[in-house]
Amino acid sequence: MAKKEKKKGTGVVKWSVLTAVMAIIMIAGFVGNYFGGVYATTVNIYLGTSTYKVVNGNDDAVYFTSDFSSQEELEAYEAELCATVEAEGAALLTNENDALPLASGAKVSLFARGSVDLMYGGTGSGSVDTSAAPTLLEALTTYGIEVNQTLWDWYESVADSYSRVTPAAISDVLEANTQYAVNEAPWSEVEAGAGDSFAEYGDAAIVVFSRSGGEGADLPAGDTGADLWYSSGSEGDGNYLALSAEELELLAGLKELKDEGVFQSIIVLLNTSNAIELDFLDPDVCGVDYGVDACMWIGDVGQTGANGVAQLLSGAVSPSGSLVDTYWYDNLANPAVTNFYAREYPNASDYGFSSDDADYGNQAMYSVYQEGIYLGYRYTETRYEDVVMGTANAGDFDYASTVAYAFGYGISYTTFEYSDYSMTATDDGFEITVTVTNTGDTYSGKKTVQVYFQSPYTDYDKANGIEKASVELCGYAKTDTLAPGESETVTITVDKSELRTYDSNNAQTYILDAGDYYFTVGNGSHDAINNILAAKGYTTADGMTADGDTSLVATWTQDTLDTEIFATSEATGTAITNLFDEADPNKASYSPGEVTWLSRSDWEGTYPTGTFDLTMNDELAAELATTRYDSSEVEEMEMPTLGADNGLNLSSMIGKDYDDPDWDLLLDQLTYSEMVETITLGFHNTKQVNSVSKPATSDENGPPGPDRLPDRRRLRHVLYL
Repeated sequence: MAKKEKKKGTGVVKWSVLTAVMAIIMIAGFVGNYFGGVYATTVNIYLGTSTYKVVNGNDDAVYFTSDFSSQEELEAYEAELCATVEAEGAALLTNENDALPLASGAKVSLFARGSVDLMYGGTGSGSVDTSAAPTLLEALTTYGIEVNQTLWDWYESVADSYSRVTPAAISDVLEANTQYAVNEAPWSEVEAGAGDSFAEYGDAAIVVFSRSGGEGADLPAGDTGADLWYSSGSEGDGNYLALSAEELELLAGLKELKDEGVFQSIIVLLNTSNAIELDFLDPDVCGVDYGVDACMWIGDVGQTGANGVAQLLSGAVSPSGSLVDTYWYDNLANPAVTNFYAREYPNASDYGFSSDDADYGNQAMYSVYQEGIYLGYRYTETRYEDVVMGTANAGDFDYASTVAYAFGYGISYTTFEYSDYSMTATDDGFEITVTVTNTGDTYSGKKTVQVYFQSPYTDYDKANGIEKASVELCGYAKTDTLAPGESETVTITVDKSELRTYDSNNAQTYILDAGDYYFTVGNGSHDAINNILAAKGYTTADGMTADGDTSLVATWTQDTLDTEIFATSEATGTAITNLFDEADPNKASYSPGEVTWLSRSDWEGTYPTGTFDLTMNDELAAELATTRYDSSEVEEMEMPTLGADNGLNLSSMIGKDYDDPDWDLLLDQLTYSEMVETITLGFHNTKQVNSVSKPATSDENGPPGPDRLPDRRRLRHVLYL
């Protein structure tokens, strides 16, 4: 009988593999056990479980009572509120040929990856649960708009190949310069994949351009701060806030089909909270006519905000929002971009600071906000006024080719007019009254009334380095829904403190300058400055982009410079004066160098160049060293009282003032570990604190449990911090 030959080494291999697997399981168990304990509250909230029970002995133990009878009622209210905020806040920028609103039953095609992958929220703490969020297709369908399902399915099918990329954390940016990508699908592939379906859904081509950036995923800058870059293929010139080559190709392809009669209109939705460049909307600026009929800024829409977008596109609601940023044709014309980067002191290593990117926690870096107050409309409108008035060495600044849409701009499906404008001064401020009339004949709508003021830019200001914008928003209100022909009188109160200016060099407190103060209303900051310039006697003959309306301007005069009226805090009675001079390189005793701050007294001579270097010195190095943690100093620190037995619990504090002495006694009961965990382990929750009988809390804006999270990535993010 033949013996079966045993394969040599088979048992050894099996046991080796089994041993390795068991080792991995055991290590995972240790790690899981550790993190499970540390992040117990977070894990329990995710799983929808509870390890404690709160028993209310009396009604006084209930801090807050709900206005809703059930969780379902609360969620329904939240969903409706989010959609309303979107519908009220989106800003319509252009609407040629009445492309919007869409007709009932319109058949449309949604283009660009953003259409099937909306930006619902920002980064970091701006994240949004999208597990139950309506898509743009679902929202439009709800409001009677038919969407090209073939095109939608095609975009979803190429998600692995074409999807925007942003860094998951700051460390990603440091490790590789490949984290920012628009990654739009080429037009040729879009046509090949779904082109046969376009004609049937040709009432409108709706293009969604999305961008992401924020906390933990800040937009990066080049070495000189001169360009905001991204990577990936042929996406263009490296400017993340400009349209990529593929996006421009998409628009060009749609324009060609529109000319052939396939599409009746092209509508662009700006699904971003980062101000992208809008040169593509103006053929005179970009040199190409992309045929865009309507453009609406919708921002990050929130969990159910897609429903608000659908309300606007379908005409269920008329747009009434206003831009919260200045939108440029070229973002590099913004002086704030010049120094949009962090630079290392060139001699930092001489003082023990690291120049290694991997050790960024030990680097000595600086960023200089050389533009000062001249950010956004405070720059564009102020320099524009100085160009028109021929003052302040304003140079060849051309507003019309620089700014696409001003801060506060927004139009509607109907039109409005202002009348009976007046301003009344009171002891504490000013009352602005204006009548708003819906002058359209078809659509009802709301109007956002914006009040701006201008304070005098005086010789005292120039002598003491005080900078002032030519217009500043100081109040706003929105009308009720007005039917065609209907009017409403709106009154907005402006506190006199809005007019104060901080004088850091001479009075070293808030002052009220002598001179004339102008108040006006307008559809954004540019309307406002044109009205004020008109009141000063200027017209388009002087270089204004449009004539202003003098009937919408009122003035108030302060006879003398007042350095006392706002020099004391109303809340505390404390004198207001300089406390942070050492933060100014030009004032600090350990100054690393001189900085030229942008000034409207000499625009050309002070405009940021981004070329200066600051240098580390002994005193600055010593100051920076004190901001870093040194374990040798722990023993010298005086710790607060810990673990005291004062017989208090959190419910003992119900009804007590925030400054009641018992709060100190309560805090004395906390242990060191409880303080650490309460501060460091809060992720949409707070841990329970046994020493003061504080229960764990869930701080989500909605129900706890797995349905609050789109997937398990959030949990992994917490565990791997």
